[in-house]
Amino acid sequence: MANLAISNVCNLNCPYCFAAAYMSRENGAARPFITIDAFQQRLDFLERSHISQVRLIGGEPTLHPQFTTLVELARQRGFTILVFTHGLVRARPLACLTALSPDDCLVLVNMNATRSGCEPDAAETAQREAVIRQLGPRALLGFNIYRPQFDLQPLLALIQKANCRPAIRLGLAQPILNGDNACLHPKQYPAVGRQLAQFARHAAAVGVRLEFDCGFVRCMFGDEELALLQERGADVAWRCNPILDISLDGRAIHCFPLTGRVETAVAAQDAPTLRQQLTTQTQAYRLVGIYRECSFCPYKQQGAPQGACTGGCLAQTMRRFRHQDLQFVLPAPTVGQVRNLPYEENRDDR
Repeated sequence: MANLAISNVCNLNCPYCFAAAYMSRENGAARPFITIDAFQQRLDFLERSHISQVRLIGGEPTLHPQFTTLVELARQRGFTILVFTHGLVRARPLACLTALSPDDCLVLVNMNATRSGCEPDAAETAQREAVIRQLGPRALLGFNIYRPQFDLQPLLALIQKANCRPAIRLGLAQPILNGDNACLHPKQYPAVGRQLAQFARHAAAVGVRLEFDCGFVRCMFGDEELALLQERGADVAWRCNPILDISLDGRAIHCFPLTGRVETAVAAQDAPTLRQQLTTQTQAYRLVGIYRECSFCPYKQQGAPQGACTGGCLAQTMRRFRHQDLQFVLPAPTVGQVRNLPYEENRDDR
């Protein structure tokens, strides 16, 4: 997969925004939105990469003044559409999306996006829910966890009321290396794991499935909690790999939290080649993880097979090392250099 940035503009101010460093860097760009020609080149990239889905991100992608044209171009070439949005969608782009079949369109709505830098207010919540009701089965609710206490119960009622997809996409807010955002500390992960296991009971009771985004780690769940999640049909996974966020100026970024640190030019390359380049840049850091114990954990040492843990978000892993001691330049540091670097603990001594 690959995410195509079509807008460097967002009209909200989420405290956990993982794209904040990217947005800050792009604010001075002459063009805040992708051009039609550049978008056609992105579609060429997807075709030569044998990727069948156009995943539109920003900023807020629906703010693009030619959003409907971009969607039409993608559909003309046979792509399905996935839009990542804060949900406060204006009438014209909303009409464009609701005109598509639910088989061809998925809209991932970030339910705790906000203008205020704290929790969404009543007006934002009402507007977002109205949009979701119009999207119906095209909508998938998402929630970014950026503090230990959170409430997912209202999402269950909305899913039933709006007839949207019976799932909730869960994300852990991760740090951005070249910026500052609100995010969980790995010490807080077990508390989050307990809440998610408890919530899975309620979700399963009404036929809603939990889906894990990247950055989760196995040890945030006890064995009984993990078994409960699996019994309730949750999509439990420990992902961390090059997502490929493609910027407006044609750079492939490992993921937005690593903006300015792990990226490469798209040029005429395909997605597998770009992923290999970015994997090579980060190879030394993959030996460790977000906790000291990751270096010795049997789940981490298994590597990539199904069920093995990746050691958590790469941005969290790199943040363990003191920034003043870690100058991330190409070529990537050697394994020995990484192991010998001083680092900050991510959990209490035990």
